[in-house]
Amino acid sequence: MSGPPEQRPTPATPEATLLPPDELRRRAYLLALATGLIVLTLVYAVGQLQGRSDLYTTVFIPALGVMVLFSTGWLLARRSVRIIERAVFVCMNAAHLGQSLEQALRADPVRVAQDDALYWMLVIVCMVAYLIYRNRVAGLYSAAAYTVSCALPLAGLLLSDQGVPAELIRTQLTAGITLLFVHTLSWYRGQFEGQRARLHLAQQLAHTDQLTGLPNRRRLYQNVDDLLGPGAGGAVLLLDLDHFKRVNDQYGHPVGDQVLIRAGQLMTDALGSAGQVGRWGGEEFLAALPAADDTLARQQADRLCRAFDAHDWPGVGRLTVSIGLTVTRPGDTLPALITRADEALYRAKAAGRNGWKADTDPYSPG
Repeated sequence: MSGPPEQRPTPATPEATLLPPDELRRRAYLLALATGLIVLTLVYAVGQLQGRSDLYTTVFIPALGVMVLFSTGWLLARRSVRIIERAVFVCMNAAHLGQSLEQALRADPVRVAQDDALYWMLVIVCMVAYLIYRNRVAGLYSAAAYTVSCALPLAGLLLSDQGVPAELIRTQLTAGITLLFVHTLSWYRGQFEGQRARLHLAQQLAHTDQLTGLPNRRRLYQNVDDLLGPGAGGAVLLLDLDHFKRVNDQYGHPVGDQVLIRAGQLMTDALGSAGQVGRWGGEEFLAALPAADDTLARQQADRLCRAFDAHDWPGVGRLTVSIGLTVTRPGDTLPALITRADEALYRAKAAGRNGWKADTDPYSPG
């Protein structure tokens, strides 16, 4: 048998290129902070041009600008996303509460009706709450924040015997409808993600061997069938643990289960990206080798035999495997491919086990 070929590098997969959740949040927050800084700068500049000297323009906007700059530096330094998002949330709540109190103390119907910045800030803060907390908690917070934002300006006007302008009521109702829409979208997203997670789990269970965590026969049929597509091709290795019944009889089924789990890991590690490994049933495993020719298939079979023979099986001792291999042919069908691999496995066992045979090799019983 020829020696094992050099390990080929593992190609990048879509899963390998996905960013971790914290990194996605970091990038999203950096984009939002950059946008927020531009908006704050424009609002402050317009306020200065209009000669506004209210508390929101002179105090809150500069304070929020400092918060945005600090948060941006924090995220760029790759510090905790969870800490800064909650710190920003607290600062935004403080600014929003200050706006509400300022409107309540102002008691000017015209200015209160025209100043809708309070309610835009309310919507933004509530949207952040839906990003940080569960839908129920964020919904309760939004309801409380909306109540305070509406009650304080109204209370200020009523206590000062000022009339309540219709424009203020329309603005508050618009903010309430917007928050209800945000809550509905968040609820729908939660339902959709929950259904998708349950569907993904069901698919995983339907295509995964529960003991080894490897693809089961149902999934392997799909992998092997992919080898038969137009312009595809490849090879199939059918592997059987030699004398595995002895392991169960002498050491018990729990030990046998551990051997099966480790055997699957050993196959996966030995083949790497060259093969798709799964449990065929019992002590049999199957590997689909996309684009593999006869030479490469023989090399991989030899690699597996050597890996099993050299592996230390705690409490069991030496454990070997027999492997049958076949390569796809024009006009092949899935049953024909599997049958040839099974016949080759029978030849490997008949030749004395601890080895491999191709379906094209002559039958030579040991």
